[in-house]
Amino acid sequence: MRPIITILASGTLGDVRPLAALGRGLHEAGYAVRVATHARFAFLVRSQGLAFHCIEGNPSDLLLHDDAALTLDSGMVRGAVATLRYLRAARAVYARMLDTATAACSGSAAIIVSLASCWGQLIACALGVPCIWAPLQPITPTIRFPSPLLPVTPSLGARARRLSYMAIELATWLPWRTVLRRWRARAPGSRQTPLDPFALARHSRALFVYGFSPHIVPPPDDWPPHHVVTGYWFLDDPAERLAPEIEQFLAAGEPPVAIGFGSMGGRRPREDTLLALEALRLAQRRGILFGSADVTRLAAGRRDVLVVPHAPHRLLFPRVDAAIHHGGAGTTAASLRAGIPTITVPVGIDQPFWGMRVAATGAGPPPLLRRYATPDRLVRVIAAATDDLVRVRAAAIGRLIDREDGVAHATEVITRAM
Repeated sequence: MRPIITILASGTLGDVRPLAALGRGLHEAGYAVRVATHARFAFLVRSQGLAFHCIEGNPSDLLLHDDAALTLDSGMVRGAVATLRYLRAARAVYARMLDTATAACSGSAAIIVSLASCWGQLIACALGVPCIWAPLQPITPTIRFPSPLLPVTPSLGARARRLSYMAIELATWLPWRTVLRRWRARAPGSRQTPLDPFALARHSRALFVYGFSPHIVPPPDDWPPHHVVTGYWFLDDPAERLAPEIEQFLAAGEPPVAIGFGSMGGRRPREDTLLALEALRLAQRRGILFGSADVTRLAAGRRDVLVVPHAPHRLLFPRVDAAIHHGGAGTTAASLRAGIPTITVPVGIDQPFWGMRVAATGAGPPPLLRRYATPDRLVRVIAAATDDLVRVRAAAIGRLIDREDGVAHATEVITRAM
């Protein structure tokens, strides 16, 4: 029988889609792959020929109802209060998620987790199987740069930069310690193991395969050798096509600017849409906006703007003049791969980090934090991003990323470890 690898994937589409790509690569390499994730991603998983197991409860869904939780976008005090409110509301959801994920992992030869499913390390220990980490952002401590998940990025010395990772680790699991303790009381295995998944990973020397490009984040020289940067994990579907209305809009004038703020960045759709519409008007640019029916109503009468619910980034981004987005790991990867100027308007989590990495490579200007974004400022950023030198650098980065095969590299590394 083929060994079963279970991938625990929690969070948003941007968290789950790269893991589905990795799962497909492992499946093609001969493993029996099951992806345990939330019900709304069942079609995505099954379309890749992978077994789907449902994880009930998704704490990320609660963020859609609060635009301040886990960010400083609305100020430090309001953000802290909203985050505490989110943590209280998410405890019952978290407990249900742990129980159903444990059942889904039964019979696995190995379990793969990401940062959003780091609690899977505890499940692997309870079941006595190896845990492989597959994060989409650098979380291994280093002195080279502070944790990408810091809410602010002050100037820090080498020691403080390394300690910043420990602080983020505590913030990631400590709020759930009561839920984790109760889960462990009814889970198989020892009742004495630590509840800290990061400490367990270090103790077991768990393999880390990172799903981003070494051209965007070169692996620091103080990382352990079993922490490997493999390249981005893209999920390309040969059957995907751009919708006819998008093709018509693209053919009707100059290349537009693509604008979308993702699931986390779009918690205030009206404000984000008005920002984008006014910036496009002032810049005299055409635009394609990702949004719902409410966004369509706000853009009614604008012949220079097309609103679409979604579109494959792989096909759309190479045909636009620039991409403006929240700076999520997956969307940033897609716009960099397309070789176009990238403009990030981050809200929180790791988004400012990716915006700074874009600027460091020269593929776009420094990030414009959402709380400081105005139409006038966004117009200036668009002008800076479409400079000829930025275009040349963005195109060069796109060629480098396009030549990578992150899924194949990660599959090779995991196969050697298995």
